[in-house]
Amino acid sequence: MSQLVKLKARANQPIHFPGLCVHCAQPAVKWLGLRKRIGRITRTIDVPLCSNCQQQVTSLSAEEERLQKLGTVAAGLMFLLTLSVSLLLSPASMDFPLRLLVALMLSLAFTQLLLVIFKRSRQKAALPIKKEIVESARISLFSWRTITFEFANEMFSERFQALNKPLLMDT
Repeated sequence: MSQLVKLKARANQPIHFPGLCVHCAQPAVKWLGLRKRIGRITRTIDVPLCSNCQQQVTSLSAEEERLQKLGTVAAGLMFLLTLSVSLLLSPASMDFPLRLLVALMLSLAFTQLLLVIFKRSRQKAALPIKKEIVESARISLFSWRTITFEFANEMFSERFQALNKPLLMDT
């Protein structure tokens, strides 16, 4: 069961977090970055994690590691293939520096797209405990003056609300 907490907070305004892990409520020593993107604006906030949960988040399963290596090789091949095909198929009447610039732009775009696809595949291949830790806190919604968090841990949510009492809003 998730707990929604809505705060009246603008960008760059400090939000206080308890010294507890957002997942297991053990003493926190590390930080987990939360990101939420709406349109062209991205909000990034770090929430506390204990060392055990941080280790779980940073460790890769065998499938994740395989996909990471495969993605790197595929991205390199995609870049070279797109660059060479773009240079061969671009009109010879264009100056070479312009042809090279267009080929580089296309190569980077296709390579980035392929890396995004492999990143999503790696996220799906993550171990269940890693997914659970990453999903234990998230930014549900934000605007220029409010931010809504969703916490899975009820104890963490209560402590967070107590620390940020002046900023609380009704959800």
